[in-house]
Amino acid sequence: MDSYLSCVCGSCRVWYGIWQHIQQIIDEQLHQQMANQYQKLNQKLDILINSTNKQHTQTTVKFQLRVINLSQVKFTKQQIQTLSLGPSYALEKEPKSYINDLIVDTEVAIRQLHQKSQNVYRHLAMKQIKQILANNRHNILHKRQQHCVNQIKKLLATNNLTAIKADKSKAIVIIDKDQLQTKVNEFIRNNNILSLNKDPMEKYQKLIQQAIKKANSIIDKNVHKYLMNIKPTAPKLTVQLKTHKVNQPIRPVINNTPAPAYRTKNYNI
Repeated sequence: MDSYLSCVCGSCRVWYGIWQHIQQIIDEQLHQQMANQYQKLNQKLDILINSTNKQHTQTTVKFQLRVINLSQVKFTKQQIQTLSLGPSYALEKEPKSYINDLIVDTEVAIRQLHQKSQNVYRHLAMKQIKQILANNRHNILHKRQQHCVNQIKKLLATNNLTAIKADKSKAIVIIDKDQLQTKVNEFIRNNNILSLNKDPMEKYQKLIQQAIKKANSIIDKNVHKYLMNIKPTAPKLTVQLKTHKVNQPIRPVINNTPAPAYRTKNYNI
């Protein structure tokens, strides 16, 4: 028994010595990994500190103007602000011009309700409409905007100017009508576009009608009348100005809606 205990004690001392050695190796590896990690973090911090201390050159971004005036006529600051709103901007309306429509629409909606509750909602609607009129009584924004628009129209008409959209931007371009016509003529000449002596719309209309009638097997007769433009005209040319290019050429925009075959081409068999 004593020999067994002495053997066990001896093995324990050996294991204790091995475990201390293993623990020392683990601690050394952990310390080395932590030192490497802290070294990487310190390097990143140094890079960030150095980058913030550098004086960066400020780059100024130039945005395109919303109004490009190619004429010699000068517009006031208020007129430029109005033009910069763009062609899709809806001007303020005088309350009297839309209050009658509001009353009619409200009455139509109230009549869809139960008869017993209609008078209550009429009373509430009347209070709201009176409040709208009271709040807009001293609002003269619509008058200022309309006055500015009238001034712009007068300037354009007096100086033979026109306002068109710029290509690839939302800018408005003020240009002389004769100068614009010269650019259009130049585009027509450079692209070998020829003018016709006779309007071919009537001829094309008849050809399309004949083609639709012959296609009874694939086109329903009840659909024929929806595939024809009643009064077709030649597609209209509108232009946009390429202000980002040299000499500012035009970009043609064709409206094919009134063309004879416009509805026919959109028909899915």
